[in-house]
Amino acid sequence: MRLLERILVATDLSQGADDAVEMAAYLASAFESEAILLHVMPPLRGVEVPSSMVRSEVNKYLDAIRAKLVDDGIKVADPIFADGTPFDKIIDRAEEHDVNVIIVGSGEKTGDDRYRMGITAERLERRAQRPVLVVKRGTSPPLGRILCPIDFSGTSRRALREAIHIARHCKARLSVLTVVESSGSVLPRVVSASEEDRNQSMSEQESRFEKFLKDFDFHDVDYETTIRQGRPHEEILNSIEENTTDLLVMGSVGRTGVARIMLGSVAEKVARELPCSIMTVKGEDFVRLQLRDEIEDIRKHVERAEKLLDKGFAREALGEFRHCIARDSIYAPAWEGAAAAHERLGDAEQAEQCRARAREIIKTLWDRRIEAEIRSQHMLWRKKSPI
Repeated sequence: MRLLERILVATDLSQGADDAVEMAAYLASAFESEAILLHVMPPLRGVEVPSSMVRSEVNKYLDAIRAKLVDDGIKVADPIFADGTPFDKIIDRAEEHDVNVIIVGSGEKTGDDRYRMGITAERLERRAQRPVLVVKRGTSPPLGRILCPIDFSGTSRRALREAIHIARHCKARLSVLTVVESSGSVLPRVVSASEEDRNQSMSEQESRFEKFLKDFDFHDVDYETTIRQGRPHEEILNSIEENTTDLLVMGSVGRTGVARIMLGSVAEKVARELPCSIMTVKGEDFVRLQLRDEIEDIRKHVERAEKLLDKGFAREALGEFRHCIARDSIYAPAWEGAAAAHERLGDAEQAEQCRARAREIIKTLWDRRIEAEIRSQHMLWRKKSPI
């Protein structure tokens, strides 16, 4: 069962693109995913070299990359060559192949661009609905530290879920950060009064943060939680610098326009600085379950549910255990699994009820077995041999 089915890595054959390919290989290995290599050739204006010759050379380069990845044990689809505007074609191919994530190199800043990343990476972050991972030039795996800032929104909830899965599979240290935004201007004569307000605000944020985190399964994840005061984008950048963060996972909210998605202001400000590799999450999930509708063997169904639970999908695992129970109400392992799922979700009462039901089933089956053995040995129940 693969949680990350397909990774689309776009390469323009630059050094930065090589970093993106290396990151794609790293994640593909960690998640047992398929990698798809894509090169988009923009319109060749003022170039006398025949496009067929360029295509031939690019294909040789893509084939060489694919061969190396295959030698490293990575499953790789046939490379894709496309003509057109890079970010448009990358988004089109991502949709066509239903990929989980688009990985690109950060590229180079040009002219007076506000972003430190290249135009293709910047536009992908703005426009793609699928998760986009921009790999900062000169960085390479493994991922040692991951930062996920949250603001309690739906997109930050999704981002934290994805960050947890990446941290778990890559054995990375995860930092979950929330920021209490301080006032931009406070008059000196009300500093003492506002101190109490800031303390109250911090206390409320701590309570909200703790409640928010209870919905997530952090088992097998090395993580820490932090609350800071200040301007959100500045505190995110400070945290990245202080902890030598390798990957920032952020939810980005925005408003839709004509074929346009604007990053939320905080995510945009952080992305401008490109402090490390950045993955932005919007409408699509990085990790998606690929489950068949029916699994005839209940034991395999339970094993599948146990794997879901182990990978942090407690709610989905509970649904699978319940499916098993509906098919066989006295299958004790399904009740025990449901108890573990309820426990992981923080429902101790339901967990104990399921566990008690499992014990009852085991005792009943054991009593029946003892009774059957007694019957087989006792002359009153032993079948007589035919005369």
